[in-house]
Amino acid sequence: MTVGTHRRAAATRYRVYGSILNSNTPLPELNHAPHPLPRETVDLHILFVSSDIEPPTPTSWYRTVSLPDGTPWLRCATIDSDYLLEFPDLASFVFTPSNNSIQCIPGRKTPSHTLRHLLLDQILPLVLNYRGRAVLHGATVATPHGACAFIGPTGSGKSTLAASFLASGYSVLADDCVVLDARDDDLVVVPSYPGLRLWNDTVDALFGTAGHTAPVAHYTPKQRFRATVSTSTFPSASVPLTGMYLLESFSGRHAASVATPLARPLVGKRDALITLLSSAFKLDIADQRMLTREFDFLHRLVSRIPVRRLVIPKSFEALRDVRAGILQDLSNSC
Repeated sequence: MTVGTHRRAAATRYRVYGSILNSNTPLPELNHAPHPLPRETVDLHILFVSSDIEPPTPTSWYRTVSLPDGTPWLRCATIDSDYLLEFPDLASFVFTPSNNSIQCIPGRKTPSHTLRHLLLDQILPLVLNYRGRAVLHGATVATPHGACAFIGPTGSGKSTLAASFLASGYSVLADDCVVLDARDDDLVVVPSYPGLRLWNDTVDALFGTAGHTAPVAHYTPKQRFRATVSTSTFPSASVPLTGMYLLESFSGRHAASVATPLARPLVGKRDALITLLSSAFKLDIADQRMLTREFDFLHRLVSRIPVRRLVIPKSFEALRDVRAGILQDLSNSC
């Protein structure tokens, strides 16, 4: 499917989630890829086109994701062998598997940083799922005992907990998108890109002025944060997964502390599997091969990796004890 013609600009190479992509527009959130190795190929081609180009019109949508108030947030359709992913009034994206390309068609009033956020944090996880990766909503940190993942709904504190590890000198592997892979006998976390998406009060409480912030998108007050004073560096290699925590949600970002500050009962394999399946990014929910592959991978995960429930107080002061408990728990599991 050809959306429109566009003069191809010089592409810049980036590495993210273990993949090489090139883009005709700078993506300052990502690390540049090193000089290509012999026979190294580009995994995805990103093409930003003009807002004057009209996105294709599907005959029907196979999936609609709505906001809590019922407003459509993301609509998905297939046209021939391509996928159309539309954020109404913001942008449309066309993923063409045959040539591994993603066309980004902005709305007329959509700022460039919002378009990059939608590409990197919404579209790319879905495309990685199509390309064979297990991709979960969550954050991941690297500890001396291996990688630890925090899985949970919006508002459960995944990014805040990961940020507290970063402020204590640990590396954050991923924020809100955990890409998993199988390497020999290990299940590993594939690093995403540096930075966390945080509320201003979280940045102030954990980092003060020791970092750089930039807007995530024009429709949210969250900031994209990079620490400038930290003993950690962003890892380039995958890290074996050794623990996973399912975070409970809270009613409101400033809710009072819960009655049980920290509880880590082991989750049954069946319940853990159901939770992880519901937390996975899925591009095509009718793709039986993808669903089978994902089920098999996550079943292997819950059979080998301890999965526990984690309830934390809604308090920045409590995070030190939460981190200590997690690290002790991981140490006991090794």
